Amino acid sequence: MTSQHGITGSTYVVQVVQTLWENLPQLLWGALLFNLICLPAAFLFTAGHFIPTLIVAALTIGPAWAALLAFDMRLIQGIVPRQYAIFNDFRRLWPRSVLLSLLTAFPLLALMTTLPALQTQPVAPIVWLGLAADLLGCAVMATLSLYAFPNLVQQRENGVRACIRDALILASRHSTNSLGLLAIGILFSFCVAYISLGLLLLLPVIYSLFIAANYQLVMEKEAQA
Repeated sequence: MTSQHGITGSTYVVQVVQTLWENLPQLLWGALLFNLICLPAAFLFTAGHFIPTLIVAALTIGPAWAALLAFDMRLIQGIVPRQYAIFNDFRRLWPRSVLLSLLTAFPLLALMTTLPALQTQPVAPIVWLGLAADLLGCAVMATLSLYAFPNLVQQRENGVRACIRDALILASRHSTNSLGLLAIGILFSFCVAYISLGLLLLLPVIYSLFIAANYQLVMEKEAQA
């Protein structure tokens, strides 16, 4: 694993806000392209086709998320990406990011197949056990994805297995950072659910900026350890 310099625990939030403010037009452009790529999965979700949504999301949203993180990392490092860099990164990162997305979505797929069993009465204890295992799997994969996707972006030679291994190491060593990012993600989700769906146009790019900056921060800590 390699590290990037220029961010510390005391400057983390300030640098995220500063990057957001100074590069708002570029981030809005990145948000627009990201949302356009997400449209097929969003259409399937609104139509109620949840399992096809997961498959299409793995093929489109996963690579788009990785490309957005690559976009953000350049901005954090003071590099202004080219206008269509997100499409180049999408193409470059597609094979590995699709595989990582499928692994990340697997616990969610298992959860969706378990939920219908809750409609039968009485609910068998094995169903509750399976539900708990699925929820735990979703939580673990959500945490690992906070590091696995940035690692995939930065370490071009790493395969998906190496990205997950590094993500497991980073998530365990920097649990406070992980909990903080998960809390931000939950907060943003509530904002979308209870304030406006229109926030989906902007909140994902802000969240990806926090994740990209956090990866740079923890890698700096790892280099100093």
